[in-house]
Amino acid sequence: MWLISTMTPQHADSLITCGENMTDRDQSIVQMTDRYRIGTNAAYRRLIFAEQSLNAVTKVTARMCRQGWLQRYPLIPPEDYFTLGPQAVRQFGYAPRRTEPLGPQALPIDYAVLLYATHGERSRLTSSELTALAPWLPGELLHAPYCRTAGGVLELIRVDLGGSPQHVARKAAVDCSRRLEIPEFQQLVDQQRFQLVVLTTTASKARLIRQAIEELSWQFNARLHLTVIPRLTLLHLRQQ
Repeated sequence: MWLISTMTPQHADSLITCGENMTDRDQSIVQMTDRYRIGTNAAYRRLIFAEQSLNAVTKVTARMCRQGWLQRYPLIPPEDYFTLGPQAVRQFGYAPRRTEPLGPQALPIDYAVLLYATHGERSRLTSSELTALAPWLPGELLHAPYCRTAGGVLELIRVDLGGSPQHVARKAAVDCSRRLEIPEFQQLVDQQRFQLVVLTTTASKARLIRQAIEELSWQFNARLHLTVIPRLTLLHLRQQ
């Protein structure tokens, strides 16, 4: 099954101990940043700040940066992104590197997944949620981003990092073949409870990726969904 779409609160399962000046909304922001490994003022506003202005969100995240709950880094000017701050990392018991800027591959992957998930009825799975949902999945296949839809469909996310359509198609084929060797994963496919999602930059490239996959003589009966994330193009340009 093929589907191409264009993109124009759920919280992490771990809890933190609220500081003296930390509100429930602050905690929701930290938990969302933990779940997606990245946050933006626009995404916080969409999921947490119902009917409030972006300026109101910006004031809250600026305060949380001063308090050490969030760490701010440049994204696509003038927009910034946030990781967990040192205070949150200590509360969660994570390594200090979780406060550092995301790397050249992690940034587009995590940003694209954030946009995809927060514009639809789905959320990114935390590692503990994924392990509970698929305990038979080997450790080397746990590191890719996965989402789960409101309807219970497990989604494996492949983000286009700027390679050719043929390169993205080959990566997608490998993603499926490695997992469909696992009987439990094949059962998800047979029950229409799994789909591979490819996030790319433009509708024209999505069509080329689809064509490239078809030329590979796609043998898998897994559903394949291509979604266009226009801001991914701007992020690729910024990183060149």
